[in-house]
Amino acid sequence: MSPRSFGAAVVGLSLIALAWPGTRADTVPSTALPLPPVAGPDAPGLPPLPERSPRNASYTIEARLEPDTRTLEGSLVLEWRNTSDQALSTFPFHLYWNAFRNTLSTTARGDSRRWAAHEEQDERLFGWIDVHSVRRLHEGGAEEDLTPSLRHLHPDGNQDDRTVMEVSSESPVAPGETVRFGIEWTSRIPYGTVGRAGWVHDYHFIAQWFPKIGVFWNGEWNCHPFYAVTEFFSDYGVYDVRLTVPRGFVVGATGRREEKTANADGTETHHYVQEDVHDFAWTTSRRFLERVATFDELGYPPVAIRLLVQPEHEQHSERYIEATKIALRTYGTWSAPYPYAQITVVDPAWGSSSGGMEYPTLFTGGTSVLAPPVLQSPESVTIHEAGHQFWYGLVGNNEFEEAWLDEGINTYMTAKALNHALGPRGVAQRYFGGGHRQGRKTGWPAIAPEVWVMRGSDRVPGLRHDGEKDVMARPGWRYRDRKSYGTNSYGKPALTLQTLEALLGEETMIRVLRTFARRYRFAHPTTEDFIEVVAEVTGEDWRWFFEETFFSSGLCDYAVKVETRRLAPPGGWFEGPDGELSPAPPAASNDDAGAGEWASRVTVIRKGAVRMPVELRIDLADGSSIDELWDGRERWMRFEYTGQRVVMAHVDPLGKLAFDVDRANNQWIASRGPARRAATKWAARWMFWLQNLLELQMVVG
Repeated sequence: MSPRSFGAAVVGLSLIALAWPGTRADTVPSTALPLPPVAGPDAPGLPPLPERSPRNASYTIEARLEPDTRTLEGSLVLEWRNTSDQALSTFPFHLYWNAFRNTLSTTARGDSRRWAAHEEQDERLFGWIDVHSVRRLHEGGAEEDLTPSLRHLHPDGNQDDRTVMEVSSESPVAPGETVRFGIEWTSRIPYGTVGRAGWVHDYHFIAQWFPKIGVFWNGEWNCHPFYAVTEFFSDYGVYDVRLTVPRGFVVGATGRREEKTANADGTETHHYVQEDVHDFAWTTSRRFLERVATFDELGYPPVAIRLLVQPEHEQHSERYIEATKIALRTYGTWSAPYPYAQITVVDPAWGSSSGGMEYPTLFTGGTSVLAPPVLQSPESVTIHEAGHQFWYGLVGNNEFEEAWLDEGINTYMTAKALNHALGPRGVAQRYFGGGHRQGRKTGWPAIAPEVWVMRGSDRVPGLRHDGEKDVMARPGWRYRDRKSYGTNSYGKPALTLQTLEALLGEETMIRVLRTFARRYRFAHPTTEDFIEVVAEVTGEDWRWFFEETFFSSGLCDYAVKVETRRLAPPGGWFEGPDGELSPAPPAASNDDAGAGEWASRVTVIRKGAVRMPVELRIDLADGSSIDELWDGRERWMRFEYTGQRVVMAHVDPLGKLAFDVDRANNQWIASRGPARRAATKWAARWMFWLQNLLELQMVVG
């Protein structure tokens, strides 16, 4: 598309939004209702908050960074307790960085676009973990060398993948017994453009970097290979980590820094400790600027905020910090308050792939040098990644198998938090390659100032284009493609939860979230656990709702058509179900189209597979209204009225069905004659094609 055409489209979109019914900002409040009171640790009627996690996988780690060779030398002691009812003698470990060992790993095969982008493979892209020894440490200093038993597992059938290793012990670990493993390894850090971790210039982001034991869950080991689209799953424990880096490097990490020690060889050792987390990530660079603040509001535990920002983004520091406070405030109210004493915000280096990622007490954002507030960047990515602390971090679902329990809930709550704190005005939609890259929104912005955009509407195009590819509730690596993973892990569950909120009411939905967050803190819940919480809180069986959404690949689309006929005096004009006009006898006058007796037939049509209860608002010529309710299960339902003429019909007038993929067919408005009807029809068609053009550019970009 030429620049001139693009400019016309953006201007046209803005003008349409300003003129289209129900989109003006002054028709809705600028912010949501005030936050409800914070639910304290012993809130009545809610499950109590656990004081600590099971702490059954605790790590003591020492690691040394060599920036010149891009390597890590590491050793760890893992203290692991068998919380199952079985004696176990084999133990699998994740070796995530082996995903970048070659172009044959499961990750490389599933993300071939990144590797194929380099016609001649750049050796910097490759990274790995080489395990030198694995020992079982017994009381009294005795050791059992498990290194000879080390083998790589291939549960997905890819014999070239080495992201999971297993070791075996001669003496099984009994239920309730604690075992200690000592592991030594060397890592090569991949270049920062192929994975979530890596280096760019002197910036290093180190995540999923040590041998990490799997989770014994539901009667078996859960330790999947590292797939290109999936994230992580691990048990909770205490992390005691010492990181040695060259002097002058600024370090940020999971947890609180206990001390920093200067070494004789020109290095420094940074000592970090954090209880009750299931992972540890860190970053280091000479270029970081440090900014600190405190979140200290009535009802919430105080949290020290530490921002490590790139010098070129220093002007956005306050926006990063304020967005972090928004997340701590809103998520802490709608689920349970953040329990850790600190949180670290990392502004990633340009060109790294570490932006927009979450780790316990530490997350990465993303912005650009020019980032006007209307674009809500870095606000949106900061709120989203900080929000992960409350689901990925504190609830700890299996992100390999049920990513929606973190990504979907978090996407739903991000939109809710943005709407609450920043208001619905001035929202910018991005088209022509829109999406997220390296923690930043991409694509050209189409901005309509003072225009209200319905919460979650930015996720509808993805649902429309990719929502029917897969059932939503399935393991991440089994979706048809990356777009389907994104839609079914982020957009569709977010819109589904927003719809559930509309059906339950916001107060009940908040109670569902609070109950779920408290009962399953540190507990690895599943989709079934969430469904049971909804039933418990509401006192009703809502499984039908989840069958239509979470366990369905169908789309939701309700439409309305109206036929009106003048009864007396004879004549008048007739509007058919397709919106076309039929001629009336010449004697009839349309000057007062609302006068006299009219017969009206309003047909609500279920065009999609998803069946939902749906509301209908009927406006009559005398200014009165009629509200109808239909269970939405059949393909159509007809309502007939005699008397005042129907002048407007609106299916789902309050927008409760957030996942309706075509709201353009939800409303019918009467016209007074063929000329106006034709103009309205062509305007609607033009808007429809413009919308689809923009969405197409967004999807394929």
